[in-house]
Amino acid sequence: MKTKETHQHDIGCLQAIEAFYAYLDGEIEDPKSIEEFEHHMRHCRSCYSRAGVEKLLSQRIADSAKTKTPEMLQNRLRNLMDEIE
Repeated sequence: MKTKETHQHDIGCLQAIEAFYAYLDGEIEDPKSIEEFEHHMRHCRSCYSRAGVEKLLSQRIADSAKTKTPEMLQNRLRNLMDEIE
């Protein structure tokens, strides 16, 4: 009977995904938590792939925040918000 080898570094996929943005933003300060996250990402192909997509999405959002919204779109949004109120 085979048993799954476990490590003291094992965290689950849910914990890894929940920690992703904090890790990316440098908000995780505990060395053990950083090690656990990095260990999981090195060994879980699914989380590694998802993290790559999330990282690209974050970069796209950050890049788009640097672009000024066209005046016409700003006016349309203001009008829609006025209608809602």
